[in-house]
Amino acid sequence: MFPFTPGLVYWGPLLTNRPVGFVGVRKAGRRMGRILIVFAKRLWLPLLVLAGFLGVCVVFYMRVEGLRPLDALFWVIHPHSLEYRLVRKSTKIFSLFVYAGVFALQIWIAERVLLTIFSRHGVEAWRSMINEVNVNRLEDHFIICGYGQVGRTVVDQLQKMDIPFVLIETNEGLYRELMTDKIPVIQGDAKRHDVLLQAGLERARGICIVIDNDADNLYITVTARSINPKIKIITRAGQQRYANAIRSSGADDVIIPEYEGGLMTGRMIQKFYPAKLAIR
Repeated sequence: MFPFTPGLVYWGPLLTNRPVGFVGVRKAGRRMGRILIVFAKRLWLPLLVLAGFLGVCVVFYMRVEGLRPLDALFWVIHPHSLEYRLVRKSTKIFSLFVYAGVFALQIWIAERVLLTIFSRHGVEAWRSMINEVNVNRLEDHFIICGYGQVGRTVVDQLQKMDIPFVLIETNEGLYRELMTDKIPVIQGDAKRHDVLLQAGLERARGICIVIDNDADNLYITVTARSINPKIKIITRAGQQRYANAIRSSGADDVIIPEYEGGLMTGRMIQKFYPAKLAIR
């Protein structure tokens, strides 16, 4: 365990005056906006035809039967409200046309909605919403930064041990693939303050930073410690000089995969020399 060094000078705009709730609301608003755009692209034509059809029907009932606009619209939407003994023959014939037209438009709109929901964009939007809900529910979890070879191994181990976690990944294609595999994930740069907050850094137990870049790992370590002084931080380092700097910046544990791999290889070789093991 290495204590956090209070005398360090932190880099960049790590703190923000915006409340955490504002970040979540803004993200949710953007996501909902994208979903509405997907539906709007599919439904604009049938909705436009429906509006035109309703307008023509309302005008017909107003002129033929002398109804007010609201009453005429009610007749169109609810054709069973017509009193067949009191209306003209032309109105009866037209009401059949209205009934068939409304029914056809309903089928068209339902078909477009179903196509939108089950299309690639619709499925991705739905998965994104479920993923966001799952991430927001996480508490006392671990945040994994980076999904390289080390990150994949960490995620596999956490899944086997049933430890809650969320992954931060910058690659959009990999982000979609992870959502398809139902892995809690956030697309974004882990160096950003708002991305760490979105991952629930303030309510997490720890963060594991395993990006293949020592400078980024150092920066994220400093940022995470400044946001949550009590969080446990495990950081990857590629070189010993960076490992010392990362420890001084607030990491509880620092791992050097190449060094750990070398130690493990040495132990494997040692097993082939039992005589020397016995002497020791």
